[in-house]
Amino acid sequence: MKLISSIKSLPGKYWLLQFIQMLERLSYAALVLQMAVYISQKDLVGGLHFEHTEKGLIFLVWALVQNLTPVLTGGFADKFGRKRMLVIAIIIAVFGFFLAAFQREFYSFLFSVLIIGFGLGLYRPALYGMIADKVSSGNSSVAWGMNVMLINVAVFFAPPLAKYLESFSWQILFIGLGVILLFSIIPVLFIQDNNRNESNNSMIIKDTFRSLIEGKVIFIVLILSGFMIIYMQFYETLPNFIYDWIDTSDIALAMNLPESMTMQTSLGKMIEFKWLYNLNSGLIIIGVVFVNWMLSGFRITTSLIIGVIIAAVGLTFSGWSQYGIAAIIGMLIYTTGEMITNPNFSRYMSEIAPKEKKSTYMGFISLSLAIGLGGGSILGGYLYQNYAEKSSLAIDYINNNFKYNSELDHSNALMTLMNLTNTSAKGATELLWNEYSPQYIWLVFLVIGIISALLLYLFSRKYKLS
Repeated sequence: MKLISSIKSLPGKYWLLQFIQMLERLSYAALVLQMAVYISQKDLVGGLHFEHTEKGLIFLVWALVQNLTPVLTGGFADKFGRKRMLVIAIIIAVFGFFLAAFQREFYSFLFSVLIIGFGLGLYRPALYGMIADKVSSGNSSVAWGMNVMLINVAVFFAPPLAKYLESFSWQILFIGLGVILLFSIIPVLFIQDNNRNESNNSMIIKDTFRSLIEGKVIFIVLILSGFMIIYMQFYETLPNFIYDWIDTSDIALAMNLPESMTMQTSLGKMIEFKWLYNLNSGLIIIGVVFVNWMLSGFRITTSLIIGVIIAAVGLTFSGWSQYGIAAIIGMLIYTTGEMITNPNFSRYMSEIAPKEKKSTYMGFISLSLAIGLGGGSILGGYLYQNYAEKSSLAIDYINNNFKYNSELDHSNALMTLMNLTNTSAKGATELLWNEYSPQYIWLVFLVIGIISALLLYLFSRKYKLS
């Protein structure tokens, strides 16, 4: 089917569902882009200043709740009605946003994040089940590519929205994002949902488990957890790495960027990392539909193998040097892999799902997210704090090379190193880079990507997917 014909074949309700999802993704993306820095960046005014291991634990529990909930509750959306589940999910998540705005202690903040995760976990299978109902085998490649494109249209506007709300206060950021999500209830009311499954509650759980342990389902879910680990690092660990190590000052100066697009770091005025991430969403908006239409003739597993390898290489390249242009090129390479992998995973699960179990099967995608993002949070947090966090490395270098008896912590470590070595912030950063080679943490994720691609190849030989 030609590209334009495929797009025209998508029904009106498909587009309304996409609009609903865009509001949810706008709120979620603005939150996620800020969360890593807000939680653990030691020199951020108004931040929580938690440790990176604590940040990793928050992301782990958040990922587990948000991504195990769909696995367990997707069947209930099929039974009780996906529209009803959407409304309940939105209300719960909005309450979590409002609660998080006023928490400064670790456990209370973690609790508020869990409420957000639970609400959004209920949301995904209900919405994706409704989208899958509107998609046919003839237009599925374009439909799921369009789904990813529209998500990234929303994500594209997340950085300026987050920057604007944050300019008032961190509390206004959380509350404002909650209000946007709450607004998405209005178009939900215009959706008709006739889907009901009359099976009892115990049968729903049994059917969910029976469907999950089917070989071609559980294996691809587990294998693609490797990609989700890589995905997690791009959005959780790389922002901290950019803040600490990547020098984009020359690019910011050459482009004469306004203050709203820059940030002040120990290295000077850099491109705001949230705007760098707009390259990710921008490229996906431009290319994802066309790329997935071009790949529609490939076997789905072939597309997945290509996507995973490209994403792993791109992530590694993003953090392999301190040059801003190299980081940007790496981010674009990674994005190409992401925009191949994500829609093809959804496409595969949609095509193998029985009509009456669309929400159940689409919920299984979240199991790989739970495993990959949860494990990735702990792994990324551990690797970064011990082998790549600039303030931690500065403390270690001072302790090993100087007899320094004054109080030393993350907030003054780099400045202390600058004074002891009589050098600038850039000089101290270069010293730590050469001494500790923090870029090597990315090799771990490159290996994970290669292993995932090899397992996908073996999987495709066994199950001969379309």
